[in-house]
Amino acid sequence: MNGRDLVRSMRVIGSAGAAQRLLTVGAAWRRRRADAMALPARGAERARVPGLVQDVEPGPGGGTIRFSRSELMIRVAVNGAVFWGWDGVGPEPSYALGGRCPEADPRAVLEPDKDGGWRVVAERVTVVVSRHGAIEVRTPGGVALRRDLPPRWWESAGCGPGRWMQRSEVAADARFFGLGGRASGPRLRAGTYRLWNTDPGRAFGRCDDPLYLTMPAHLVVADAATHLAFHDTSWDGSVKLREGEEGAGSGHDGPGRPSCGWTAARCAAG
Repeated sequence: MNGRDLVRSMRVIGSAGAAQRLLTVGAAWRRRRADAMALPARGAERARVPGLVQDVEPGPGGGTIRFSRSELMIRVAVNGAVFWGWDGVGPEPSYALGGRCPEADPRAVLEPDKDGGWRVVAERVTVVVSRHGAIEVRTPGGVALRRDLPPRWWESAGCGPGRWMQRSEVAADARFFGLGGRASGPRLRAGTYRLWNTDPGRAFGRCDDPLYLTMPAHLVVADAATHLAFHDTSWDGSVKLREGEEGAGSGHDGPGRPSCGWTAARCAAG
C-alpha cells in the first residue's frame, strides 16, 4: 500500500459510541459558529505588556519605573501599605480610602535590584519589580507575600471597550476571604466571582451573587503573613481564584493564583 492508498483508507477508529460523540461535537461546533455570526464583532485590538525597564525616577515612598510601553508608580506609606498604579494612575481618589492617602514613608528607598530590576526598600515591607514588570511584595525578612505578573492590556483600535488582566501568585497554603458583601459568605472558594455592583431587587439567597455591596478586595490568609489586596477600579470585571496546593513529602508546592480581569466601558484611545 502506497501513501495515497493509506490516505484513502483512513477511517474513524473506535466504537460506534465514540464516533457518535465525535459527530455530535462537530455538529455543536458548527452551531456555535453559526450563532457567533450574528454577534457583533469585537473589532481590532492592540495587545500590550509593559516591556523592558528604560529608566526610573525616585519619588516619595518609592518612585516611578518607566518601561518601554508603560510606567509604574510605587508608593509605600508610613503604615506599610503599598500603592502601585500603571499608566499614570495616582493613589487618589480611591474607593479603598475613607479620607486622604496616608503619608509616604520618607525612609523608603528606590534602588537597583538583580537582573535589571528595581526594588523599594522600607522598614515594614520590600517591593521588588522585575525588568519585565512583575511585582513582588516581601516582608522585611524576605518572605514573599504576593507576586503580580506583568499586566496585559487589550486596547480597541477604534471606539470600543478596552480590557486588562492582572494575574497573581500567593503562598500554597493561602486562603481567600472578602470581596465585600456576598450572599455566599466571606470565605471565597475556588471559582470566578463577578464584579461590579448589582442589586437582585428582592430577597436574596446564597446563589445571588454579586450583590450591590461587592467590592474588589480580598484578604489572603497564609502562615507566613496576611495581606489585603484592593483593586481600585469602577469598571465591570471578575475575580478568578484558584487555591494553592501544598506538596506532600518531596512534592512541589503549587501557589494560589488569584487573577482579575476588567472591561472599561468607554472609547479607548485610537
